Amino acid sequence: MAIEELTTEQIAGLVGTRHGTTGFEYPPNGLQPYYEWLVRTLHLLAESSAAALRVDRDDASDTTVRIAPGRATLTGTVLVYAGGTTDLTTFNNDTAYIWLFDNGGAAAVGVGTDAAGWPTGTHLKLAEVTLNAGQITDILDRRFETIFNI
Repeated sequence: MAIEELTTEQIAGLVGTRHGTTGFEYPPNGLQPYYEWLVRTLHLLAESSAAALRVDRDDASDTTVRIAPGRATLTGTVLVYAGGTTDLTTFNNDTAYIWLFDNGGAAAVGVGTDAAGWPTGTHLKLAEVTLNAGQITDILDRRFETIFNI
C-alpha cells in the first residue's frame, strides 16, 4: 500500500499537532530555530522505531532492566509484548541472557545465566546484561544479531 501525499489543507490541519504513534511534531512553515525541532524529531524516530524490545536500565533499582514494548514474529506467530521490567538481582556478579519467546501464543520474556546459554527452542535474543557489585555494568544489545542472521 502506497503512502499518499498530503494536500495543502491536510498539512495545515496537522500544524501544531503531534503524530499519535511516533510523537513527531508537525511544525509550522518557517519554524526557527529548525535545528531543535530536527533533533527532537530524530530522537523520537530513534526511540520509536529502533527501541522495540530494547533492554535498558530502569530507575526501580540498580539491578532492574526495562524491556520496551514491541512486536516480533517467531515461527509464523506474531507476538506482541506490552513491555515490562525484570529484576536481575539473582544474577549479581554474572551475566544474564534475556530473550523473547512464544508462550502458547503470548509473548513472554525469559532470563537465564550465560553459563546455561541461550535456550534451544525458538526465541529472539534481546540482550546480555552484566552485573557487578549489585549494579548493572553493561548491556549488550543482541536483537539485531537475530534479525540479520541469514
